[in-house]
Formats: sequence, structure tokens, C-alpha cells
Amino acid sequence: MSVKLIASDLDATFLKDDKTFNEELFQEVLDKLHAQGGQFIVATGNHVQKVRDYFKNFEGQYQLIANNGAEVLLDGELKHVWSVPASALATVSQLTDKYADKLQLGVAFVAADKTFMIVKRPNDKYLALSEAYFENMQVIDDVAEIHEPILKISLVIPALEYEFMRDVKAVLGRTVHVTTSGYGAIDIVNPDVNKANALTYIAETLDVAPADIMAFGDGLNDLEMLEYVGQPVAMTNADEALFTHDFALSVADNEHDGVFKTILEKI
Repeated sequence: MSVKLIASDLDATFLKDDKTFNEELFQEVLDKLHAQGGQFIVATGNHVQKVRDYFKNFEGQYQLIANNGAEVLLDGELKHVWSVPASALATVSQLTDKYADKLQLGVAFVAADKTFMIVKRPNDKYLALSEAYFENMQVIDDVAEIHEPILKISLVIPALEYEFMRDVKAVLGRTVHVTTSGYGAIDIVNPDVNKANALTYIAETLDVAPADIMAFGDGLNDLEMLEYVGQPVAMTNADEALFTHDFALSVADNEHDGVFKTILEKI
């Protein structure tokens, strides 16, 4: 099979645990892929500016699926956006009250160029981490202060993510899509948002068949994408739930350049 597109998750997949990556090896991958007429796609739950910071030395050499598929950028331009129904914001905030003493910090409402944070469990350490992770973070008291489309609602409830996800599904049903990237992290998005739908948008725009796409992931928020492509690869350090599917495994984990080494073996 040929490879025309390669999509990869970032955290615990493309990136090492310290959020760095082997830039020299990535450039080798890009050069080989581009020489064959292929393109590389970053497919992540991170916001756009965070990705640009990671890839500052690779501007113009990749396409981007951000916020778990809520945004698609092609050649640096925003091409498609899916937002969370406005009516769901207050409901999610209220549902988190039950878990207030278990939340790492609070609830983040991610817009295109800023993030609104409602702090439910004050913690200076996690507040600092959130300010570093989210773009232009603003602490608010109530969702009534939000007056723009929200692409993603994010929160971290260690060990209770599946219980909270069941609560969200019971109350909001199919008006939202709720997923976890593991480690207690939960994302709530528009029901049409996942990495697969965003990748489908790119593939159809570029006239590429699923059989000619390779994808890498480590979490359940990568599952739809891995099922969509013809050449799915689960990381050896992936959530065990991914191992129950018929996916190839990377030749190494994220700490040992698993994405790059697998690509170089296969293309």
C-alpha cells in the first residue's frame, strides 16, 4: 500500500514524556514523505498556538487537526470548525460540582484563541500548569461570561473519568461527544468532532483514499482515527483498550522515537 498522508497524535505518541521530540529524525521523515508526494498531519487535543510552539522549526511542513478534531488547518489557514452546543456549557459545569474535590483544578472551556477556566478546586500548581498549557487562559466564575463559540471543554478527574463520562452521556446524550485521552483527562466536544471526521475532511479535500493513510495514536480519543485509516498503528505504550483492536504496533514507544522509526520502516 502507498502512503499519501500520515497522521499522528502528539502526547504520549509523537512527543516524549518531557514534550520534546527528535527534530532531526522528524525532518528525515518529512523529507522522505514529501519526496513521495505525501503530507504529515498533526492530530492533537492541543490548541493551535501550542502546536505552533512545538513545531516552530517546521512551519509550512505539516497540516493540523487541533482540539481533538474541532479545528482543521490546511497550509496554515483555518478551514473548518465544529463548536460545542452553547446549551451544554452550564450543564457540564454543574455536573462537575459532584466531583469538585476530585478535580485537578476545574473546567476549561476552549475557544479558538483563548480558554476560559472555572476553578472548582483551587491549586496553584495546576493553575500554573493550565496557564502554560491553554492559550490566553482567563479565570471566570460562570459560563455566562462566555460569549463566543467553544471548541472543547476539558477537565481532569484522576481515576473517575469513566464515571463522569457516564454522567455526561446520561444528561446530554448525543448533543455532545465525550472522550478520554487517559490519565483522567476528559474532553467534551461537538458530537461530530473526532479526529476521524477531521481527517476525513482533509482526505476528501486532498482526494486521498483511507487506504493510503497511516495514523498513530495511544489513547481512546485516537480510536476513531485509527479505525478510519487503512494503515493504523497503536503505540506500544498505548491504552490497553487499543490492543483489543486489529492495529499494527509501533516498533518502539514514544520515549524512543516510535513514530519516526515505524514510518521509516514502512515508507
